Amino acid sequence: MSSDAIVLLKQEHKELQRLFKEYRALGADRTEARGDLALHIVHDLTVHSYLVDEVLYPQVSAVLRDPAHEALRGYRDHRVIDRLCEEVAARSPTEPGFTGQVDALLSAATQQMSQEEREWFPQLRAALRRTDLQQIGTRLLAVRETAPRHRPGPVSGTPSGAPG
Repeated sequence: MSSDAIVLLKQEHKELQRLFKEYRALGADRTEARGDLALHIVHDLTVHSYLVDEVLYPQVSAVLRDPAHEALRGYRDHRVIDRLCEEVAARSPTEPGFTGQVDALLSAATQQMSQEEREWFPQLRAALRRTDLQQIGTRLLAVRETAPRHRPGPVSGTPSGAPG
């Protein structure tokens, strides 16, 4: 298994896209299954967003030592996706608008991941040494285990972002 940060994040993107496809393939009559899978997606997106925001970006910034470096301009925060995750996690799959909310989340996440792979990751690869990317990847793997994640709970309750 590679410890290259970009390879690891692309693998996460691929797994997320697989989950998105699985969700979209479920029929509208599969409400419970769609709700469970939506929460799984929210969990994985929360972890992914945390890793990019709290590990990858700060470590890249530290290695480059130039806050105006071109490779850092491609970074986009994940606030929109985080907000959509909170909204999906707080709803019941039987509520009106749940499907639309999940669709908005999947669309925003797909667009974000595509932009990262098309624009930001190539800039990072050009700006950093292979050993830098491997060290960052090793850190991503270590932090992944303790990253905050949504915990399924009462659908009407507020989701928890507490470390798990």
